[in-house]
Amino acid sequence: MYSALITAISNMLSKLFEFKTAQVENLVQTDVIEDKKDYKKATDIAEKIIDIAEKYKSEMTFAHRLRFAHLVQDFKKHN
Repeated sequence: MYSALITAISNMLSKLFEFKTAQVENLVQTDVIEDKKDYKKATDIAEKIIDIAEKYKSEMTFAHRLRFAHLVQDFKKHN
């Protein structure tokens, strides 16, 4: 009788640890997916900012236009 009880308790604890391990592994995958969604949202916002800044490019100083063009080029290269 006691051996069956001990076996049942050990099986229960084993299943609990397996569940927690799987939960941690799924959490990592969820974090990666959420980060990817955030990256896509940030990229879309940056593209909108670039579009607005392009309209005011003629009002920038020469140095700012060069810097802006360089930053836009870097953004498009890494995006």
